[in-house]
Amino acid sequence: MPLLAGSVHAFRVQEVLSLVGRKPGQWLVRLQGEQAAFVALRDGAVVSASADGSRQCLARRLVLEGAVGTTSLAEALRSAQDGGVVKALVQADAIDPDYLRPLTRLHLVSALAGLSHWRKGTFTADEADVVPDDVGVVFPLAEMAADVTALLKRWRPAADLLGGSSTVMAAHPGAVPAHLRGLHSLIDGRRTVAELIEASGHGTVGTVVDLADLVDADCAIPVIAGSGAVEHRLAMLSAIEDAPAPTKRPQAPHLAVIPGGTAAEEVSEAAPETPARDDDQDLLTAILRGVRGV
Repeated sequence: MPLLAGSVHAFRVQEVLSLVGRKPGQWLVRLQGEQAAFVALRDGAVVSASADGSRQCLARRLVLEGAVGTTSLAEALRSAQDGGVVKALVQADAIDPDYLRPLTRLHLVSALAGLSHWRKGTFTADEADVVPDDVGVVFPLAEMAADVTALLKRWRPAADLLGGSSTVMAAHPGAVPAHLRGLHSLIDGRRTVAELIEASGHGTVGTVVDLADLVDADCAIPVIAGSGAVEHRLAMLSAIEDAPAPTKRPQAPHLAVIPGGTAAEEVSEAAPETPARDDDQDLLTAILRGVRGV
């Protein structure tokens, strides 16, 4: 029987962590929404976190950064138990501690930023002797909260810059920041933002912000704005030339809507349509017919 349990709709994830963080000892907060997630705390400090418990995001970062060799990873996979693969690597002295600490901090901030948008699901909190991904470094919860707030402030402008999850990213000559070399190595002119989120381990929020940083550093370029923009332009052409309207494809979700967080319909309700003028009605109707495929 967990000592704490409830609904994420009634208690935000930040509120749950703040409450548990005041308690002494080691705690494991388990969350269940569209996917399973967890946050581990010890005496008011964050030990580990994952916005998707089925994925080894921290291990992915280490592999992509070239911090782990094939032999070391294979041995860690064989010996890993409840503590996880990265803990097995640490116990085998396969990772430089000075390298692990800042990378772990980036991972935790990104994971907590993703969890901050959860509005649906349940949570339980209980004391635990062993927690996943305890790699021997902890960060005060207050510091993590400040870093998460700063990351979320950068996230929406970054999402607007990239344009959408279906945007394809291409590499561009430039000096790549050291902490983004692994992510940059995945950019090949074919992978979309959504695929880079899936592959990188940087998290839903962190990947978007990091890709925008690469664009700002002239190391990457968003080369396609997504199928929605193309379909809209084709619909405008069909209205001009009276051609058959394009078939509507499923609209890619905007990057500012995180799975497990605020529903897309809530975002659309916050932005009511501006009424069209009467003399624009016929042209507007023709364009919308093309866009909507009606």
